[in-house]
Amino acid sequence: MAKKDYTQLADNVIKDVGGKDNIKNVIHCITRLRFYLKDESKANDDALRENSDVLDVIHASGQYQVVIGNEVSNVFDAVSKQLGADFSDGEQDITTNNDNDKRNPITRGFENLIGFITGAMSPVIGVIAAAGIIKGILALLTLPQLGSLLSSTSVLYITISAIADSAFYFLPILVGYAAAKRLNSDPIVAAVIGGVLAYPSLVNYGKAFKLMFEIGGFKFQFLNYTYSIFPMILAAYMAKKLSEWLKEHLPSYLQMIFNPLITVMIVSAITLVITGPIIQGFANGIADVINWLVNASGWFGGFVIGGFYQVLVIFGLHWGVVPLVAQQITGSGQSALNAIICSTMVSQGAAVLAVAIKSHKDKIKEVGFAAAISAFCGVTEPAIYGVNLRYRKVFISGLMGSAVGGLITGLMHGTMYGFTGSLIGFSSFFNPQHPTDLNSFYAFLLASAAALVVSFIATWFWGYNDNMEIGKKVDKKQRPGSKITTQTGTKETLSVPVEGKVIPLSKVNDQVFSAGTMGEGFAVEPTKGILRAPVDAEVTVAYETGHAIGLTTMAGAEILLHIGLDTVMMKGKGFDVKVKQEQFVKRGDVLVEFDIDAIKQAGYDPTVIVVITDPHGVDVATPALA
Repeated sequence: MAKKDYTQLADNVIKDVGGKDNIKNVIHCITRLRFYLKDESKANDDALRENSDVLDVIHASGQYQVVIGNEVSNVFDAVSKQLGADFSDGEQDITTNNDNDKRNPITRGFENLIGFITGAMSPVIGVIAAAGIIKGILALLTLPQLGSLLSSTSVLYITISAIADSAFYFLPILVGYAAAKRLNSDPIVAAVIGGVLAYPSLVNYGKAFKLMFEIGGFKFQFLNYTYSIFPMILAAYMAKKLSEWLKEHLPSYLQMIFNPLITVMIVSAITLVITGPIIQGFANGIADVINWLVNASGWFGGFVIGGFYQVLVIFGLHWGVVPLVAQQITGSGQSALNAIICSTMVSQGAAVLAVAIKSHKDKIKEVGFAAAISAFCGVTEPAIYGVNLRYRKVFISGLMGSAVGGLITGLMHGTMYGFTGSLIGFSSFFNPQHPTDLNSFYAFLLASAAALVVSFIATWFWGYNDNMEIGKKVDKKQRPGSKITTQTGTKETLSVPVEGKVIPLSKVNDQVFSAGTMGEGFAVEPTKGILRAPVDAEVTVAYETGHAIGLTTMAGAEILLHIGLDTVMMKGKGFDVKVKQEQFVKRGDVLVEFDIDAIKQAGYDPTVIVVITDPHGVDVATPALA
């Protein structure tokens, strides 16, 4: 079968999110393209939702999420190819939301945290789930009831077990690398710090709680950080901040060696001595409390969690639960929470399966059967966004089944020993330490059967019929501040941002700028390498390379200041950025200092371009031309 071409879909998605110029960065998880946009108001939600290949559009976690489904990785590759290298080489900083928003700081912080966790965890979820399946199958093959097909002491078992365990054992390295990519910092440095946490000798020290040193009777001990997540996420953040500080204070000729040297040494030491033990203890405590609540409350905890978990998926907030599940498995080798979550996936799959079987509409059948298979394999977004939410009662029917499934799981104190879920995760219910203990597996069978039957029947007799009018995909509440408030009719005047000769854009040796494709404006042939703010504004984009600054004026107009042509290729050499994103500046404040001679010696044109990329109804006046 010929491979599907996703070029046209990628082109449509890029156009409907506001175009390439509106995209700061894009990542993806299992089912969603997660865009970081300069202005979400430029995206066309309705056009995207009308696209048959797009399941839904979500505004959440500081991201503009386009739900694709199982083909998301292929679509992401096509989108990345069209966007080009500027969106994949780590040049752009997306660690903060650059919208001029007025959200509650707690809300903003929570959304940024979820977005960070998403970026750090989503790239490694696949390998963790795969490793969990392998471990579950190994436990299954050692069951005496099946004749102990594989001995736990055999070379084959130990080898395959090592393959599965490697994803968990070296999890700090994987998470560190992914978190650094999310932060647009050096992923290799973060991976090395993760390697410190997973270094065999230190792991052995941690398992034995070996003493590092003692101060005033307070003992500092080694801990085992394999399988851990949270300490490494904070370490990656500290590494980014320290590296940025060193870039500002170390001479350029010392950067290549001493920046990573100092960063790795200091962050590793802080993590091992201070933040690691504190975070690990706190995270283990939370995981233990959740396990205790589920076990102690039994049916009630299972009923509540089962009934509402898939609601989190609608907003992408389920990613905040993923590290907790991993932490539970890390600390105790099992997760009662994950066992309950498992049945919620089955129930949504059963609901969409009922629709697919009952419906006489070819399109509904096609989407429904594919979404059911996806849900039974542990990914419910295609079912939720493709069918269930569009027929609200179908989604509610799924919640009914998952509540019953969670109730049974909690009542039987079922637990999971792996990271997988739904029907495909059956092997993770076998206890690898006690293969003859089948309580959790029986809980899985009963809970899954109940979830499937209840959801299917509720959907068949109440949730769906072909006479129902399909609703629009659910609109989510607009994030406060995601649309820039403009003062239509307001007039602002730009001053010349750099000393030199002012020239029209038409004389700039670049087709995009000279043709006015980016917007109206002017250019300056600089005689002094100091770029100043041409107007009172907020810094909405501050490239680490220093070659460009994006401003949003007080009235809402968007201004791009671009130093030189193709100077992004200099990777920051000769540029000293003096401002940060979300910083407010006054007219005349220094934004960037740059070396004109270095730009020329590198073979680039140092002309400074000033473009009004979007006036937002503001009358922006420019200086007189020479």
